[in-house]
Amino acid sequence: MRDLFVVGAGGFGREAVWTVERINKASQQPQWNVIGFADDDPKKATGNFEGYPMLGSIEKASKDHPGASVFIAIGDNAIRRKIYAQLRGHDFPALIDPSAQVSPTTEFKHGTYIACEAVVSVGTEIGKFVIINARAGVGHDSVVGDFANIAPGVSLSGHTKIKDDVFMGTNSCTAPGMTVGKGAIVACGTPVLKDVAPGTTLSPFGTLKA
Repeated sequence: MRDLFVVGAGGFGREAVWTVERINKASQQPQWNVIGFADDDPKKATGNFEGYPMLGSIEKASKDHPGASVFIAIGDNAIRRKIYAQLRGHDFPALIDPSAQVSPTTEFKHGTYIACEAVVSVGTEIGKFVIINARAGVGHDSVVGDFANIAPGVSLSGHTKIKDDVFMGTNSCTAPGMTVGKGAIVACGTPVLKDVAPGTTLSPFGTLKA
C-alpha cells in the first residue's frame, strides 16, 4: 500500500476518502493507506476527521510526509491549482470510483477525480486535476482541460471541448461540438447551445462578462 493524505477536510475530502475506501475494497489488495487530512484552517489543525487524523497545515503535512501521495480535494479550481503549485514534488494519483464507466481509450492525467456512476466515453481526453462528479457524462471524442470542474449530473455531448479552469454547474449540458472557453462558468441546469467565451458566465438568463 502507498501512503496518501488528502488536502481539504470538507465535503469533497469526505467523498475522496470514501472513494479510496471503495477502491481498496474492490481491489484484490488494498492500494492506499490514508494517513490523514491536511487543512490550513487553524480549527482543523488537530483531532480527527472522518475517522482519520488531522495532520495540520498543508505545508506541515508535506514536510512531515515527503514521500506520501497527495489528493487535493478542493472544488475551487483556482485554489486547487494554487495548492498543486505549493506541493510540487509529491505524487498526485487519479482516483476513479469503481462504479464509474471509463473507456479504455480515455486519456487522463494525474490528480483527476472521477466519481460514482460517472461515464467517460471513447476517445476522450481528461486533463490534470479535473473533477468529474457523480452521474456526470462525458461524450465521445470530448476534451476536458486542466483544473476543470464538472458538477453532478452534467452531460457533455460528443466532441465537446471544455477548456482549462471551467466550472460546469449541476445538470448543465452541451450540444454536440460546443466549446466552453477557459475560466468560463456555466450555471446549474443551463444548456450550452453555442460556444461560450473565455471568462464569461452563462446562465438561463444569458451571458455575463467576468
